[in-house]
Amino acid sequence: MWFRKRQSEPFDRPTPPESVTLPPVGHVRNDVVKPRPQGWEKVESTIALLPEHEQRIIGIEAYSHLIVVFYMDLAEDAPEKPETLTLRSGNTYGIFATRSQLRPNHLGVSVVELLGVSGAELRVRGLDAIDGTVVLDIKPYLPEYDARPDARIPRA
Repeated sequence: MWFRKRQSEPFDRPTPPESVTLPPVGHVRNDVVKPRPQGWEKVESTIALLPEHEQRIIGIEAYSHLIVVFYMDLAEDAPEKPETLTLRSGNTYGIFATRSQLRPNHLGVSVVELLGVSGAELRVRGLDAIDGTVVLDIKPYLPEYDARPDARIPRA
């Protein structure tokens, strides 16, 4: 592995790019046709991977949950680009302190239950993405890295 071979060598990080372009690895298929703020817990979706990615999911069926990164393309054309939102609680938060789709880069990240795998399709529950949404990446959910029992959230 390239990173192990170079671990003892000095490393000068190249200048990061000004922008990035990410091709989709697949698309979401479900019955949800327009964005909604809640009610995603029981939604079942299929992530239809592009054929060239089928080999990349070998062994994924051994995991109960996945992390899905997706692009909320409809938010790109939203008339509002708020810096803050006032939630139902009446509290105002910066957009990065919310789960709103009206983010500067329109990225969504969800932990989903993996229900099954068939060829290049993953059946999942709890993905908060509408039909046709572009999927950018999929990772296994690892409780030792991803679960934070001491995490805190603001009170409503």
